[in-house]
Amino acid sequence: MKRLIPLLLVICMLCSLLAVPAAATGSEASRAGLRGTQYLFASAPVQDGGWPVIVAARSGFPVPKGYYVPFLASLREQLAATGGTLSSTRSTEYSRTVLALTAIGMDPANVNGSDLLLPLGDFDFTVAAGVTAAAYALIALDAGKYAVPVNKDANTQATRELYVDYLLGRQMEDGGWGLGKQTADADVTAIVLQALANYRDNAAVEGAVTLGVACLSAMQDETGGFSTWGVATSESCAQALLALCALGIQLDDTRFVKNGKTVLDALLAYQLPDGSFRHTETADATATIQALLALGAVRRAELGKPGVFDMSDAQPAPAPAEPQQGLRASAVVKPNVTFTDVVEHKNETAILTLARHGIIDGMGGGKYVPNETMTRAQFAKIVVCGLGLVPEYRGTFTDVAETAWYASYVDTAAAFGIVNGVGHGKFNPEGIITRQEAATMLSRAAGLCGLDTELPAEQVTRVLAAYPDGGSVASYATGTMAFCAQYAILPVDDAALAPTRAILRCEVAQMLYNLLRQTDLLK
Repeated sequence: MKRLIPLLLVICMLCSLLAVPAAATGSEASRAGLRGTQYLFASAPVQDGGWPVIVAARSGFPVPKGYYVPFLASLREQLAATGGTLSSTRSTEYSRTVLALTAIGMDPANVNGSDLLLPLGDFDFTVAAGVTAAAYALIALDAGKYAVPVNKDANTQATRELYVDYLLGRQMEDGGWGLGKQTADADVTAIVLQALANYRDNAAVEGAVTLGVACLSAMQDETGGFSTWGVATSESCAQALLALCALGIQLDDTRFVKNGKTVLDALLAYQLPDGSFRHTETADATATIQALLALGAVRRAELGKPGVFDMSDAQPAPAPAEPQQGLRASAVVKPNVTFTDVVEHKNETAILTLARHGIIDGMGGGKYVPNETMTRAQFAKIVVCGLGLVPEYRGTFTDVAETAWYASYVDTAAAFGIVNGVGHGKFNPEGIITRQEAATMLSRAAGLCGLDTELPAEQVTRVLAAYPDGGSVASYATGTMAFCAQYAILPVDDAALAPTRAILRCEVAQMLYNLLRQTDLLK
């Protein structure tokens, strides 16, 4: 027995010397994905581009209520402004939007009368942007198992076979794909492999995929990661992971383990403490979104669910609650209103839209005076008008006389809980509104419109932390300020919250416009 002990020690020592570091697991990917999506929900404008929507819908993590509303509102507004056009040069704008709509259970063939699948039926338009455009067109069409639409304006009617043949014809001698003619690129190769994954019953495709996988394996470095144009990035790792998941290749497949490191190991090394992912050195929105999409694919594979781009299990996004009784949509009543001092102003669209719907007025002389402040009485009036409420005097406040022009608006705003008094039965109608006060009142209005304005405490903290002055928001306004920032009621180009600064008339118009277009209260 005594002789066995030294022998066992020797064996254990040898095993420890031969052991390789344990690879990251699906559970680690899930934890990283949860942290990352929490960061995403608190920082990325969901209305921009559609990728945050795809991540939210396909990652499998809890999504804040109403998260998709700004995206849909922005999309409808863009289509209305452009006559149904997302881009005249880039088919990927359509592919991405089709994916986002499909992910939340909506029909991309009918978005306010616009068929966003139709441009993908134009082969020449689609492939004009190159290999990845063709790949994403296939991915988008396959996501909802859509028929390729017949596009009567196309010089070449697209078919799935044409797209597949196009991709096969651009495979390089080394088996990969790239943007140039000579050298394969890891990102492009991985994206094409994702697109071809559904067509491997075709012998030519299967052969191309086999060569492409071998090429991708050869491009993997000793960290388990990949590079693009000679620079190691998280996006390259993310696309490679998406390709492996789409092809059903295990993460610990020996072809994709280098120096004991998997692609997942490499990707997780790019995550920062706040949950975001860096491109190379610093946090990057695109890197974060692509990483989260890849982690979602890993998680879905672990749970036995369809892939991130196989949206056969997509669920419709929860609809906002019904608006409170008494709210009415506004129609255009003054179509020719204009103001000389808002031409080319960044808030011109919001100001003119609200004016033409009879919600706001100018200050005389054909001017709106966009940079003037706003009183509490003025604010009450435009919110009541914006929600289509019937103004009625109720004698609520001692300092609001029945004969005052604003009396019925103030009382109605108070009756619906949009505004409060300042104490001792008074309203202070001539008091100037600050940005955090405006956010609080518009948040209450949003609640009347059916939006869920209650954000979890952790999300409130994350949203405010994204602004340099987030810590200066008054305690009563932290939740409402975070809601308005998160759901694009505050202008998305605001670099700071400036909570205690007096709000300007142009800013009020933009915030109310942002709210009303999200809640379909503008006809």
